[in-house]
Amino acid sequence: MKWKHVLGLVILTALLSIGGTFFVMEKNYEKEVSERAENELENGSKEDEKIKFVSTVDTSGMGWENPTFSKRIDEWKSGDEPFVGNLVEEVIQEMAHQKIIAEMKEGSIMITPERINILIQMIEENKDNYERHETYLDILKRWKKGDFSIVDDDHNVLMRMQGGKLPEGAATGIASEDQERDYIFQVFAKEVDEVF
Repeated sequence: MKWKHVLGLVILTALLSIGGTFFVMEKNYEKEVSERAENELENGSKEDEKIKFVSTVDTSGMGWENPTFSKRIDEWKSGDEPFVGNLVEEVIQEMAHQKIIAEMKEGSIMITPERINILIQMIEENKDNYERHETYLDILKRWKKGDFSIVDDDHNVLMRMQGGKLPEGAATGIASEDQERDYIFQVFAKEVDEVF
């Protein structure tokens, strides 16, 4: 009879510990997000440059993001060997998947301001290596300004450059904010939060 009570107490203690840990972690996370949003407002971030999505990218293989390419972008530094041209095309095209409607999307890389900046820097520092550097920079600089008004055309241009199969993978339109949010939740992250 005593061992049942002891076992019950051990299980109850474990459950309370786990529950308490999750509660504390959630509160800390909410505090971090709130502080980050306050810092952005205090630092004078413009309304049109407001960050809408924050992601912890799932590189465990559980998400559909292409972790090989996204990690290479995130780790690239000035002076490192640049991506070959067809890889730049593929990376930008996979980033466009977040914002387009298409029957088929192979691979995805989440669009972040940091990734856009890294790609712009890489291309500008290595223009001689890219026959189509003007096209890449035109697309990325528009995206950096938050202009995704022709992202479907951008995607299809890049797909044609790669010899991709149209119309199967062609963009047929631009995703609404709700469609993009759904795509982000489905594809990219362990955690995706809206910051308002």
